[in-house]
Amino acid sequence: MAKVGNSDGGARRPTGGARAAGSGKRGPGAGDSGGAGGPSPELRARLEPRKGPAKVPLNTRVLASTEARLTWLVNDRQSTVTNVVDVALQEFFDRYSVPPADHEGRIVEPES
Repeated sequence: MAKVGNSDGGARRPTGGARAAGSGKRGPGAGDSGGAGGPSPELRARLEPRKGPAKVPLNTRVLASTEARLTWLVNDRQSTVTNVVDVALQEFFDRYSVPPADHEGRIVEPES
């Protein structure tokens, strides 16, 4: 097992609670709530769900060489793994004439 810690045996950086307490940052809902007992408009805006297409988890295993290329592309294009994989899969599906899915994720077969 890999050694975790420095040569003195101590941890390299504080763990969960100690890290949060020492950072000076406050989490959502900490401190001033905006007066009237509810969250401030700024906090409320940050907590609203994102408005975009629904996403679902996709777990898979790839070759180490594929992962290295993916990481390089993500870093080079300042993108995310999610976006790169989504675009790559969409292009792959288009190449093989896979019918598109509706906004709820169902394949709508074209009528013949």
